[in-house]
Parts: sequence; C-alpha cells; structure tokens
Amino acid sequence: MADPDTTAPTPRETKAADTEAGTATGATTGTATGTGTADTASEPAITYARVFAIALPVVLSNATVPLQGAIDTAIIGNLGDATLLAAIALGASAMAMLLGTFSFLQIGVSGTVARALGAGRPESVTNTLLRALILAFGIASLLILFQGPLIAGVLMLFEASAEAEAAGARYMSLRIWGAPIELANYAFMGWFAGQERTRRLFEMQLTISLTNVTATSILVLGLGLDMEGVAIGTIIGHAAGLAWATRSALARSRAILPQGWRPKRAQLLDPAELGTLLRLNRDLFIRTVLLLISFAWITRMGSLQGDTILAVNGILFEFFLVTTAGLDGFAIAAEALVGRAIGQRSVPQLRRAILISSVAAVVLACIFALLLSIFAMDIVRLFTTSEAVRTAAEPYLLWAALVPLAGVVAFQLDGIFVGAAAGVAMRNAMIVVAVIFLPMGQIITQAFGNHGTWAAIWLFLLLRSLLLAVQYPALEARTTRAMASPAG
Repeated sequence: MADPDTTAPTPRETKAADTEAGTATGATTGTATGTGTADTASEPAITYARVFAIALPVVLSNATVPLQGAIDTAIIGNLGDATLLAAIALGASAMAMLLGTFSFLQIGVSGTVARALGAGRPESVTNTLLRALILAFGIASLLILFQGPLIAGVLMLFEASAEAEAAGARYMSLRIWGAPIELANYAFMGWFAGQERTRRLFEMQLTISLTNVTATSILVLGLGLDMEGVAIGTIIGHAAGLAWATRSALARSRAILPQGWRPKRAQLLDPAELGTLLRLNRDLFIRTVLLLISFAWITRMGSLQGDTILAVNGILFEFFLVTTAGLDGFAIAAEALVGRAIGQRSVPQLRRAILISSVAAVVLACIFALLLSIFAMDIVRLFTTSEAVRTAAEPYLLWAALVPLAGVVAFQLDGIFVGAAAGVAMRNAMIVVAVIFLPMGQIITQAFGNHGTWAAIWLFLLLRSLLLAVQYPALEARTTRAMASPAG
C-alpha cells in the first residue's frame, strides 16, 4: 500500500491522503455557518476507535523513551566504573530537565495545527511548523551561547561527587550542541500529533531510539569513548529522527498543499500570527517551569525523610510515570480532536471530542488503578531486592496504586485547554496550584511523614483538575461565541 503522505495533491487525492489508520487527518472540506457549526458531513465520526487510533501510538512512543535511557545506562554500566554510571544518570537527568523546559514547543504546535486543519487552512498548518522551527532554533542558539552558566546552574540542583559532576558536565557540554535538533523534534512531534498522525510520531521516536542505541554501542563499546560516546550517540539518534520527520513532513505538506505552494516571508513572519504563537508558548513555558519545580519539590520532600523513603518514593513514583505515559495518549487525542472541532466551528463535534476522549481516559485510569492495586507489591519486588525498601513501601502502596484516578481529569483538561489554545487559563491555574502546593506539601509532609508526601501529590493533581474544571464553562462559552461569529 502506498504511503498516504506521498499522495499527489489533487483535491480528490488530498482527501484520500487525509486518512491514516482509520482516522482523518487532512484539511476539512466543511464550511462555517452563521450558527457556529460546520458542514462535517465528510468528517469521520468521533468514535472510540478513532480516539484509540490516536492514543495507542503515543503510548508506544512514550514507552521507548525510558527504554532508551535504560539501555544507555546499561552500556555505561558494562564499563564497570561507578563514577561514569553516576555521571550518565546525573547528566541525562539534568539535560532532560533543561530541554524539557521547552517541551511547550510540542504542545503549542499540536493545538494550533489541529485548529488550522479543522478550518481548512493547510497553508497555516505548514506555516505553524516553520514558525515553531524558527523559534526552536532561536532558543537552542541561546542555550549554546550561554551553556557554561546554564550547565553549572542545573548541576547545582543535584547532589553528586565532584568526579561524577565533572563527568556529567562533560556529557552536557556535548549534548547541548544537539539542542537545535532536539527542540526541532519537539515541533515536529506536535505537528504530527495535531493532525492525528501519531503513528508518524511513534515511528519518529522509534527511529531516534534505535539509532541512538546502535550509535552509542559502537562509540562506547567499540571505540571506547565512554561519556562522550553516549552524548554523541544521543545527538546522532535525534538527528536521524529529525531527518525522518523532515522527510515525512515534506511528503505530508505536498499532499495537503496546493501544487506549487511555497512559504511566503510575509505570511511566515506575520506579526499577528507570530504574536499568537509567542504568547501561547510564553504561557505554556511558565506552566512547564512550574510543573518541573513541583516535581522537583516532590523529590525533595522524599529526600528529607532519608535514603530508604527516597528509594521507596522513587519506585512508587514510577507508577505515576507509567500511567501518565498511558493517559497522555488520550490527552493528545483531546488536543487534536478539540482543536479540529474548533477549527470546523462545530459545537457538537467539540462536545463529542471531549466526551469520547475523556470517557476512554477514565476507563483506562480505572484499569490502571485496579491492576496496580492488585500487583503493587509484586511490582515493587521487581524493582528492588532490598527487604528494608520493600517493607517500607508497603504502607504507601494504595496511595500510588490509585494515583491514576487522581490525575486523569487533570491530564484530560490539559489536552482540552491546549486544543482550545487556552494558554492563559493553564498558566494561571498552574500558578495558583504552585502557590498552594509548595508550602502545603512541606507542611503536610512534616506533620504526617511520607503519608503526607503522597497526600501532597494527590493535592497537586486534584488542584490542577479543580482549577481547570471551574474554568471550563467559561472556556466553552467563549469558544461557542467565537464559532458563532462570522468566519474571518
């Protein structure tokens, strides 16, 4: 079967190219009406099958990321040098924190592309990607320019030996040169996700992981480059992913754009469009920074209770990370479908997108909670052979097992608000959450020990849910009014 991304851009073929894995991903042919709805007769129905077709590749893509890190760690571990092993853990965590701060590039692109796609504006779909790439390269240039103080500042947040910190800094000083590639990949991932083409996102992430592991193995085990080999292998992996994404994006653009279309400088650098993108990314950046601070605060609260509790929470927090990876697929489905419905100016499609994606997410959260409740102790035993850690973990198993139920509403509302470009609401909610959570988490932990820490984690998730939920009626009202206004 021919790759749908390479279909020639005639009207009939463009429509055919818009379907992948049973989901529509091209520009809608509907037109706005004065009632704020769109002609969606040619639009595939929003069904559970369509939602799962979007979500499943995201889950698989998320699963490759920790696997990649585990293999890198195993390669260094085989050198038998504990300092290098500590350094790779330190350097990789620090780079994840530094570059993860700019993951808003993915989130912001996804919702913007979905709305443009729903509105039948394929030129805007492609221009959004190009603007995001310009922003990614600009940010990366600043990271490289100021790498010295940035690396020193990030490493100050971690505790390690002088030797491990020096080796970690060496690793980071190489990895930072790959920042333009990694940040560009964020933009491409958002671009694919916003068009419901999450299979492409998975294939891109798989390309990164396989190339990274292969290159790192050759450089470290074959050529003896240790830390430098891991850093260079990671850059090579992301470069391969970027090359794959660029090829796929070019084929996709040819399929949805008019023949002979070329980007125009005036449109690409349009002040209104750039201003919208920058404002949205500014708000998402602030939200992301506050999220990272909150997660770091959770780790800190555990570390204040000694090494055993820190180890316990490190294991139990994996429950949260794994379930988040699963539920993230449905949040991305909400982003794409909500954004597309808004672009189509269809209130029924908007409400159905929210209902179907959210019901699917809640069902999965319940399944996760049930399985974790049954097998929690067995999972802990897989992570550690220490009887002290196993025994210490037992009182907190239920907190961790049920955490998907505490977080699912927050994750879904994140997706809905991103799809609606409600960056200000997300930013303001996260500011309030941080102001309440940071001091309250400390107070509750001091009063109730690690039960207090886990209660604080639940507080963090439930506050996020509540503060977005109370803003949702106003969001829908604003969105509905905008849909009802004449298209401009």
